[in-house]
Amino acid sequence: MKKRTKITLRTKIYLTIVLLLSLTGVFYAANPTFFTSVPFATGVAASRSDLLVSEYCTENIDTVACDGTVSLFATIPGFGSCREKYLTIAPSQSAAAGFTPRDVFVTEGATVFKIHNGTVTLFTTIAGCIATDHNGITFDHFGTFGFDMIVTCQEGDVFKINGAGTVTPIASTGGMIEGPAVVPPGFGPHGGEIWVADEGASAVHAIKNDGTVTLNILSHVAAEGVFVIPAVPCTFCSGGAFFQALQNVGQVWQYPLSDFTGLGGKVLVTSESGGTGADTSLVTFNGTNYVQSSFGPRIPGLNEGSSFVDCDVPTPTPTPSPTATFTPTPTPTPSATFTPSPTATFTPTPTPTPSATFTPTPTPTPTACGSAFVIGDLDAVVGNHVTFWSAQWGGLNHLSGGSAPASFKGFANCTNPNPPACGGTWQSDPGNSSGPPPSVPADITVIVSSLITKSGPIISGNVPKMVIVHTDPGYSPNPGHEGTGTVTAVVCP
Repeated sequence: MKKRTKITLRTKIYLTIVLLLSLTGVFYAANPTFFTSVPFATGVAASRSDLLVSEYCTENIDTVACDGTVSLFATIPGFGSCREKYLTIAPSQSAAAGFTPRDVFVTEGATVFKIHNGTVTLFTTIAGCIATDHNGITFDHFGTFGFDMIVTCQEGDVFKINGAGTVTPIASTGGMIEGPAVVPPGFGPHGGEIWVADEGASAVHAIKNDGTVTLNILSHVAAEGVFVIPAVPCTFCSGGAFFQALQNVGQVWQYPLSDFTGLGGKVLVTSESGGTGADTSLVTFNGTNYVQSSFGPRIPGLNEGSSFVDCDVPTPTPTPSPTATFTPTPTPTPSATFTPSPTATFTPTPTPTPSATFTPTPTPTPTACGSAFVIGDLDAVVGNHVTFWSAQWGGLNHLSGGSAPASFKGFANCTNPNPPACGGTWQSDPGNSSGPPPSVPADITVIVSSLITKSGPIISGNVPKMVIVHTDPGYSPNPGHEGTGTVTAVVCP
C-alpha cells in the first residue's frame, strides 16, 4: 500500500496564499549573485560603463571591470579613519543644474569631493551638516529639485547643491537618515519627493521641494536606502542591473536585469542589518496606498550602499583611432638640382596619463576644532560595553594615568588635529557646557585617553588610541541620559 503524506490545513492555506500572490504579481523572487570582493565595500555607484565602490577603512575609490577585477580609481583626502563614504555619478539631466555629466561625487562628513577626468578636488563643504559619517548622496533625475545633487546628513538635515557648489538647505527630518532618492513625480501622493531611509526609526520619510516633511510614509526594519528602479532598466557590462555592497564581508553582489522586468519606476528599500524583519522590499502604488512586498532573498550581511545602473549617465565618447592617410609619392621636378628626401623626424612616445591624484588647490580651510566622545584606555577593548557620556563618566571609565576630573562628562569639544587622530590632544569644557551633539549615529569613532587633567575651567587629554563604538538607544545631550555602546573595532594605532 502506498504511503500517503497528510498536508495540514495550515500548510494548505499557506500554499494557497503563495499561489495567489504569485498569480497577482505581488510575490517576487530576486536572484542576486556574488560578483566581486572589495575591502569593506561601502558606497556603490554604477552606470553602463562604470562600477565604482568605496572602501570603509581607506580613502580609496575602486573601479570594477566587467569580469570583476578591482583596481584603484581615485584616492580622496579624508579623515584617515573608518567612515562610510557614499558616491554618485552625475547623469545627463544634471547639466541643467550646471554639472558635467559623468563627474563622480563622494561624501565624507560635511565635505563633497569631485572626481573629474581622474583629478580629485574639493567640490563643496556643507555648513550645518553635523554628522561626520553616514551621509547620503544622489541626483534629482526628474526636475522637482532642479536636477540638483541631493545630500543627506545623518542627523536628519537634507540639502540640495547645484553645479557651482552652492548649498541650499531643504528640510530637517530628525532621526538617523541615509540613502536618499527622488522618486518619480507620478508615484503616489509622495511622488516627485525625496524619500530617505531612517535606520533608527525603521521608517522611510518624504520631503517636498517646499521643505514639507512627511514622517513614516513606510515602515521598514533597519531601513538603509531608497532606490528607484529606472523606467527602462539597463546593465553594466557584467550583466548586473542592481549592485549591493556587503561591508562586513567585503563583497559586491549583483542582481540580473530579469529581476526588474515590468518594474520600471517602482522603488526598492533595503535593510542594513539582518535582524528580525529585515528585508529588501519592493514598493508599488495601487492607486490608493503604497504596497510593500518582499524582494528576497535578502543577501546576508551588512547591506550598505547599493545602486541601480544609472541609464541616464552618458557613456564615454571613444577616442577615434587615427585614420591612415595615403600620401602620394612626390612627382620629380625636372631640374638639374637634386632634391634630398626629407630626414625622418622622431616622434616621442606619448607620456602615460597618471592615475587619479588629488589636486590640492583650492585647499579647504580646516575648522579650528574637531570634536568626539571619549572613553578610558583600560576600557577600550573590542567587545567591551562602555560609557562615553554620563554625569558619572569619571567613575565609569578607567585610565592608566589616573582618575579623570569629576567635571568631565565625556565629550571633547576641541581636538587637535581636526578631525581627531591618534597621537593628538584635546580640550573641553566641564559638564554639558562642552556642547555635545543632540543625537548620535549607530556607530561613532571615539577617542581613547590614558590621561585627563584639569587646569582652571579647561579639561585636557591625550589620544593614544581611537575605537569604533556601536551605540545603544537612549543617548541625550543631558549628562543624566547616558551614552553607551559596545567597542567593535580599534581604529588606530
